Amino acid sequence: MSKENSHRKQPVVDLERARAELRSRGKASAEELSRELEVVRDLLDRGLTGEARPHLNSVLARATNHPVVLAEARCSLSIALEMQGQYRESLDAVAMYEPVESRAKLDPALGIRLRAQLAIAYNYNGDHPKAITLLKSTLRELPEDDAQVGAVYVALARVYRSISEYPIARDYSQRALDCYRQSGDWRGMSEAYFGLATADIHEGQHEAALENYDQAIKLVGDHPATLLLGKIYANMAGACWFLRRPHEGIRYLEKAIEYYERTDNRTNAADGYNNLGINLVLIGQWDRAQDSLERALSIATDVDDRGAEIPMILDSLGELHTLRGNFDEAIDYLSRAVALASEKGNRWYEGQTRRTLGRCYLAMGRSDDALTPAQRAMELAQEIGDRQATCESLLLLSEASLARGDEQECDRNLQAVLKLVNDSQADMHIAGEAQRVHGLLEMARSEAASAAQHFGRSVSIFDLIGDRYRSARAHYELGRAYIITQPERAEEHLTRALNIFRELGARVDIERAEKAAVELTAVGPEQRKQRDTVVQLLTLRLAEAVASRELLLRELAAVIRQETNCQRLVVFEPEADGNQRVVIAHGCEKEAAEKLAQNFAAIKETDRAKFCAKRDVALIDLRSDNAKPATLLISPRDRAVLPGGLSLDPLLRVVELGMDVCALRERTRTGDGAEDQSASAGASLMPGFIHSSPAMTRLVEEVHKIRSSDVTVLVTGESGTGKELVARAIHALSTRRDKIFVPFNCTAVPKELSEGYLFGYRRGAFTGAVKDSEGVIRSAAGGTLFLDEVGDLPLDVQPKLLRFLQEGEIQPLGEQRPIKVDVRIIAATNTDLEDMVANGRFREDLYYRLNVIRLRVPPLRERRSEIPTMVNYYVNHYSAKFGRRDVQITPQAVDLLMVADWPGNVRQLCNEIQRVVARAEDGSVITPEQLSPELRRMSAPVTPPGSVTSIGIGASSSGSLNVPLDNLTLADAIAEVERRLIAEALRKHNGNISRAARELGLTRRGLYLKLNRHEISASA
Repeated sequence: MSKENSHRKQPVVDLERARAELRSRGKASAEELSRELEVVRDLLDRGLTGEARPHLNSVLARATNHPVVLAEARCSLSIALEMQGQYRESLDAVAMYEPVESRAKLDPALGIRLRAQLAIAYNYNGDHPKAITLLKSTLRELPEDDAQVGAVYVALARVYRSISEYPIARDYSQRALDCYRQSGDWRGMSEAYFGLATADIHEGQHEAALENYDQAIKLVGDHPATLLLGKIYANMAGACWFLRRPHEGIRYLEKAIEYYERTDNRTNAADGYNNLGINLVLIGQWDRAQDSLERALSIATDVDDRGAEIPMILDSLGELHTLRGNFDEAIDYLSRAVALASEKGNRWYEGQTRRTLGRCYLAMGRSDDALTPAQRAMELAQEIGDRQATCESLLLLSEASLARGDEQECDRNLQAVLKLVNDSQADMHIAGEAQRVHGLLEMARSEAASAAQHFGRSVSIFDLIGDRYRSARAHYELGRAYIITQPERAEEHLTRALNIFRELGARVDIERAEKAAVELTAVGPEQRKQRDTVVQLLTLRLAEAVASRELLLRELAAVIRQETNCQRLVVFEPEADGNQRVVIAHGCEKEAAEKLAQNFAAIKETDRAKFCAKRDVALIDLRSDNAKPATLLISPRDRAVLPGGLSLDPLLRVVELGMDVCALRERTRTGDGAEDQSASAGASLMPGFIHSSPAMTRLVEEVHKIRSSDVTVLVTGESGTGKELVARAIHALSTRRDKIFVPFNCTAVPKELSEGYLFGYRRGAFTGAVKDSEGVIRSAAGGTLFLDEVGDLPLDVQPKLLRFLQEGEIQPLGEQRPIKVDVRIIAATNTDLEDMVANGRFREDLYYRLNVIRLRVPPLRERRSEIPTMVNYYVNHYSAKFGRRDVQITPQAVDLLMVADWPGNVRQLCNEIQRVVARAEDGSVITPEQLSPELRRMSAPVTPPGSVTSIGIGASSSGSLNVPLDNLTLADAIAEVERRLIAEALRKHNGNISRAARELGLTRRGLYLKLNRHEISASA
């Protein structure tokens, strides 16, 4: 009965109509299908795999008779499935193209893309050797200068990153960048910079990573690459995590989430929220952190309630509840995280969750229970060879052993940590925890003075990296040590710890700090200390603080403040502009410290004594051979000694040596050598022309072929491509090179005067003709006349030009007989003359007379490989013209010039370099920040939130303008819209001012005025 009902509900199928529809689907043209694939690629760039799949299914169903389109569709399908995490299906989509014969009928470039995608699919399925073999065999079959080599290099870099071979991955990313620089491929260059930055992170070069990620963002510019931008910002946050700059990392994560939320990749959004929560925990914003982590868990659970990301989110929530003292909730989260990570077989996740579980048990006072997960975490860390995970596991084992009373085991594990940890910024949190646990061990041994130095070092590290909870915990432990050794100093640290714990809501830690404060009130007079022992401990503490210059100076300030009880202590260091920067200030507000720095920068060396006496301060200089100096300001000045009258000099000498070490390490990390940016224009076959691209080489060859003839030449190309340079080169290579070359712009004179200007006139031929004029044609007798913008020549003048081309004679106005003139004509236009002929705006017979030899000058975007050579040529040219010396340009600035649209072509590039060189000083380096505003705007990604959308560009345009609203007045927003409309109109009409002005409803002069107001060059 149910089947009958279901059949009744089915609509009647018109078989003929269905067959016709199927036939029409099969007859779809390759062009139609290719256009639909362009839509797919755009959707994939924006991470919208859900929207792309229906289009792909449609193309696949209709492309059975178009093998090339079918192959392209399968390649895109593989990418879409990869983005969705369906790696097996991604491989299946392109596996059919592995045999050579399956690619026999395909374009070679498409075959290479398929092999690269096939290798990536094998990589994600765990078959890394096969992926590498496939890619390297592809490389062997390709010439080194093949345009597709870059895609293979990018794929190799991805595979080697997957197996943690980062130096090899870096090498392939650099090769890819060099390859893509030849073509100015923004996508390839941004992916190459992404690869370089990722290698930087894993090699500990985090500042370099941020620079490379930032360059990738600039290269993406306003192109639709939402998913890539999300990944870049997320990775920048990762670099900030290692640099211990959580506030900066949070800003990057918020941007990453904004981009991820606009894609279908919910897993990345969940990761972004989880990482945001972790950073918010670090800076003490625990309520926001919990909201973010719960959002991450919700998204991840919606995608897959047993997904691979869920253990880490549960781990983050477990850690947060542990810090808050909500141990039951923490145990529940962490137990689930351990079980799920074990089930998934992810050993790193399992080790991390077990370490967090162990710390939770320690916070609960259950040291025996903490030992079991700590030991298992240690085993997992050693199995996967993760040094930092091993250090963290050893620290957990140390603290658990100490809590169980096993001081010897605690010390053994701590010594193992010291052998593994290094002085990099990435290891600072481990160093801070190691110092805290070492302090606990010294307290257990009743060595409170030694413990205080370890706790003090821990305070400095966690203050520097911005970890509020761990900083408060270190202050608490330091206060406990001072209760025994220096009770008068204990209150400051206990109070600070208690205030932070209360702000955070760390319930258990609040109780402990309050209990310690009560103990302090019962302590008697300060015990006598051995000063020589303390100085040795202080020296050792400073010697260990060479992870970074800032940490070293912070440690020095903390040591002097703690040991001298001075009221104020400020550390300055000089800046390039002659001012002084405040590194650290104790005992005064930021504004007061900065004012002191300004006053200090303004005094002369001879006035230092007056400065010190007036303010009751001591000034102590720190100088080293390889690092910039620093200055200590201590107030009152009689406190510039250690207790017992001991000098600060031993500590200051240690710090100066440490400054040297930090400077030399930084110099080694960044490298002394810089890539030589100089490039000469080289010898040219065509005078005045820089050329290296295939398109321009073909043009030069054509010019050489006609060098011995006087044939009429028509030069076509967009505005600013150098058509007059081509004309001059033709003249210079011809037999007329010793004669005159006369350029004439057909739009430069009023239409009614064009005939007189061209052909000349006799005195009295018309009103105002007070004397004879030979005209430009006769002025070029024996040489070459270049007619620029010949398409704008008035219709009534065109027949006379035609007669001249046919007969070689002209008849000036007022002259009775024609005059023979020997002139070669080279004409140029940036308009479509065929279209003008079809519309009756240009004579067909004149068109054929001009179009004897036709040379097309390619636009700059078609010969991007020449841009670096042009840039270096113009930098040198204008440096000499303006009297500048040693002006250089960074590779990053050249990269942005490579990917720009250049609607004004070479003229616009020339103007850009002229502008930046004119503003440069001797010895300056041109960076991306010094480029013109329109180029910088092009290199800024579209901001996802807070924008005005769907402002139409034109009647026929389907695009929209996104105007960020942040910090904009109404006038600024309107100006920005106007600027973008003008830029879009110029881009649409290839830089033609007249057409752009007509579309915008402006006169040519009106458009020029707006170009000047918005600081856009006329050629742009």
